[in-house]
Amino acid sequence: MANGDYISKLVKGVRGEIEAKPEKVKPAKEPAQKASSRTLNPNIHDLLESIKKFEVNGNYKRLIRMDSRTEEVLKLLSPTFGVDVTSFVNFLCWDFLENNPELVNEIKQSIQKL
Repeated sequence: MANGDYISKLVKGVRGEIEAKPEKVKPAKEPAQKASSRTLNPNIHDLLESIKKFEVNGNYKRLIRMDSRTEEVLKLLSPTFGVDVTSFVNFLCWDFLENNPELVNEIKQSIQKL
């Protein structure tokens, strides 16, 4: 719309020469409930108790590489939930291998081939 057309349309609107279209009122939408970060899974307390009770038996130490986001979460794990980071990492590894026995068998077969 050219500048002159815009101004003339404004003037006509002020004079009441243009019929105003009735505005459609949209019903107010209720905000969808989002899962907040503060809502905990009901099984999280059981999981945390399992991690706290997990005993680490062994004298071997392994260096593992982590990105900065994971490191920040692990730094907050102990003061927030009272979970030892070493127990947490050991529990995760044990649980992963327990739930994926085919991986353990594949590792054993690969070692035998070496």
